[in-house]
Amino acid sequence: MWAADFDLDEPLTFDVVATIVGAKRSLVVQLVRQGLIETVDTGTDEPRLPRRTVVRIRRMQRLRRDLEVNFAGAAIILDLVGRIEQLNRELQAQKPSE
Repeated sequence: MWAADFDLDEPLTFDVVATIVGAKRSLVVQLVRQGLIETVDTGTDEPRLPRRTVVRIRRMQRLRRDLEVNFAGAAIILDLVGRIEQLNRELQAQKPSE
C-alpha cells in the first residue's frame, strides 16, 4: 500500500495511533500534552489525531532509538527538516526552467 492510497488527514483515535506505532496510549497522550503532536477537533468527546501523526511518531521513535534524542528534541529536528524541505521546494520553484 502506498501513502497515496489513504488520506493522511483521516482522524484516528489515540488508541489506534498507539497500536499502529507500538506504543502505550499514555505516550500518545503525553506527546499531545507537550505540544509535540497536534490534534484535530472532530466534534467527538476525545480529540483525534491525523493519520500523518503516525509517521511523525515513528520518526520521533527512530531518532530516539538511533540518536538517543528525547521526544522534544526529535520534534524540533523533524520541524527543522520539514522547514528546510519547504524552503528547498520554494527555491526550486523560483529557478528559471532550463
